Amino acid sequence: MLIAQISDTHILAKSSDLPEAAPRAEDLRRCIDDINGLDPLPDLVIHSGDTVQTGAASDYRHLTELLTPLRPPVFLTPGNRDHHGNFKAALKETCGELPFLHFVVDDFPVRLVALDTIDPGQRKGVFCAERLVWLDETLSAAPNRPTILFMHHPPFDVGPRYIDGYRNLADRDALADLIMRHPQVRRLVCGHCHRSSQRAWAGTEASTMASVARDVREGVDVARLAETPMYQLHAVSENGCVTTQTRLVIG
Repeated sequence: MLIAQISDTHILAKSSDLPEAAPRAEDLRRCIDDINGLDPLPDLVIHSGDTVQTGAASDYRHLTELLTPLRPPVFLTPGNRDHHGNFKAALKETCGELPFLHFVVDDFPVRLVALDTIDPGQRKGVFCAERLVWLDETLSAAPNRPTILFMHHPPFDVGPRYIDGYRNLADRDALADLIMRHPQVRRLVCGHCHRSSQRAWAGTEASTMASVARDVREGVDVARLAETPMYQLHAVSENGCVTTQTRLVIG
């Protein structure tokens, strides 16, 4: 099974005259063209949040236009830049239900669980008691199925700037404790911090990816890769082992 991950596209309305608007759209377009040309084609694409920049409906209209050519199905979870209502209205076929846009995908050999870590108006991540109950019940429903969990906010520090990324550190600890009780979770994939990383965490493996939007990307060789879009590919074996590769879109 092959999963493509995109994240932190920060798309602006098509009418935007901000200098970053056109390059962000072009970076996403080039990633989508590259994904569509892969052989084998990924089974699905996940977007780990901050799909747009302002949360306005016009941003989402541009995003959906850009995503339309994708050949594999795409599933999206929100980031702190997303507006829950507008996100749901624009992407209703590829996300969960309000008030928390969690969802489960059971159509593939590996189970996918999307966790909404967003509290409107709050930049940091949130994992409240209601979310804990939902996630525990969801994972408990299929304890023997290898599972990949994806969300926007990493529940661990990344790089020099993403430190204590949850509003309450107890939320982060509660999430780690829960995952420790569910060994079928074979990988946690996140966005938000705009840089690639991978580590052991809570008894599983966790990763983040660099933003698709080049102007906010961190931890890359700017002299060599400033105008090179990138995304990640997660190859999942039958027993749920995950191997991750960062894909550079050249040309």
